Amino acid sequence: MAATPAYLALIDQVKKKAKVERQKNKKLFDRLKTDKPKGVDKAFQQVHDEAFAHINCLECANCCRIAQPVFERPDINRVSRHLGMKPKKFIRKYLKPDPEYEYFTRKLPCVFLGDDNKCKIYEVRPMGCRTYPPAKLRLSPEQLHVLYENIGICPAVSEMVDKIKQRFPE
Repeated sequence: MAATPAYLALIDQVKKKAKVERQKNKKLFDRLKTDKPKGVDKAFQQVHDEAFAHINCLECANCCRIAQPVFERPDINRVSRHLGMKPKKFIRKYLKPDPEYEYFTRKLPCVFLGDDNKCKIYEVRPMGCRTYPPAKLRLSPEQLHVLYENIGICPAVSEMVDKIKQRFPE
């Protein structure tokens, strides 16, 4: 199942908005990384909860369609064991190496995304999927970068960033 028509429209809107506001968003995230204003972690946690109170991932799943999940060694071991495969066979079948990260999925959409928009390996999914988007965590520069890169992908991230702009104006 693709995203619902309402979510397709929302995804399109989010993508266009992110493109228009790219420089403004980059400036915000550069400032957040450099200055790390007091209360920014807590603010992201709060806006995360507000966004996901009404955004339904199962009606969207855009992240699973256009962003490749990172698989690190513990993820590979856990998922391959769950699928009854040896880690090397799992890597050959589903993953490709990446110079910055360990591995990404070979194909998009994610091979583990079901027709019902549910993850086929949800119970053992990779850590990057478990913590996506990383707004509930203590925000490192890398996590802020992930949020920035996903403004045009995830309606929830887009909404979170809009609220963070209001709370932490220039």
